[in-house]
Amino acid sequence: MKLSAALLLAPFVLLASAAPNPATADKVAAISEAIIASPGALAAVTGTVNANNVRYRRCASTSCEAVGQYQQGQVITIICRLQGQTINGWPWWDRLSNGYYISDYYVDWTGGVPDVC
Repeated sequence: MKLSAALLLAPFVLLASAAPNPATADKVAAISEAIIASPGALAAVTGTVNANNVRYRRCASTSCEAVGQYQQGQVITIICRLQGQTINGWPWWDRLSNGYYISDYYVDWTGGVPDVC
């Protein structure tokens, strides 16, 4: 069990060492803890947008059409997370309950850790 947990955590340890800011490092730590606590048991969670004028898009890239934007403090529901275009050193994007995507760099999780899509 310890070996498999170590293998699951290895990419997050590397991300944490290269994390561009403390908020990103905190997310890496939260992901690591969630994997150890309950692998495969993650569900939709809430998050709070941490900047103004953050666009949500049709796919996990800034090359996709922006269909709207959120302001700082907006509470959103995250269905899952996936890797997409890297934004400020962070490759994760959140798939929202409305079917669109937002860069996870601009979201603070408030209801747990989103599952990987």
